[in-house]
Amino acid sequence: MNGIFCGMLLAGLVYAAATGQAEAAQYALFSGGLEAVKLAFSLCGAYVFFGGLLGVLRASGTADALARRIEVPLERLFRFEKGEERALADISLNLSANMLGMGGAATAAGLSAMQTMREVNGERASDAMILFLVINTSSVQLFPATMVALRAQAGAAHAADIVLPTLLSTAWATIGGIFACRLCAKRGKKSCCPR
Repeated sequence: MNGIFCGMLLAGLVYAAATGQAEAAQYALFSGGLEAVKLAFSLCGAYVFFGGLLGVLRASGTADALARRIEVPLERLFRFEKGEERALADISLNLSANMLGMGGAATAAGLSAMQTMREVNGERASDAMILFLVINTSSVQLFPATMVALRAQAGAAHAADIVLPTLLSTAWATIGGIFACRLCAKRGKKSCCPR
């Protein structure tokens, strides 16, 4: 991956030099880095707020209550192998936080869930692990908090206008991902990943 990015950077610099726009490329290179740092700092407040909110929800037991409410449907969805069900609480917490648009705050629970399932399966990816990864990648979001914060920082007049389109697109992506995993498993394979 590093090679691809280096190649793209070099190709852009060679093109800029060949077309006589080396100064513009240099300005874009340095100003782009500055803008990235400014954006990261401007988002710190939103991340601290939502991370703190998740911490309060965990400490008060609300996050665990929400996680318990979605455990039964998740048990049916994931079809755990023996021992993998120990990861259910972390999976529930991760998916709950992702649905609220707090992907950064959900990462620790997601890593813990994968580690628990990995202890059962070793280096082999089970169907539940693959499905969990697919659902996390499509990331159904009821409220995309990070994107709303980004749009608000960028000066959008109506930062929350993206809530419904985000909900619809992530829901369809999740349904498609679940369908693809089930299809792979049904075709006589143990999972979607080669062993």
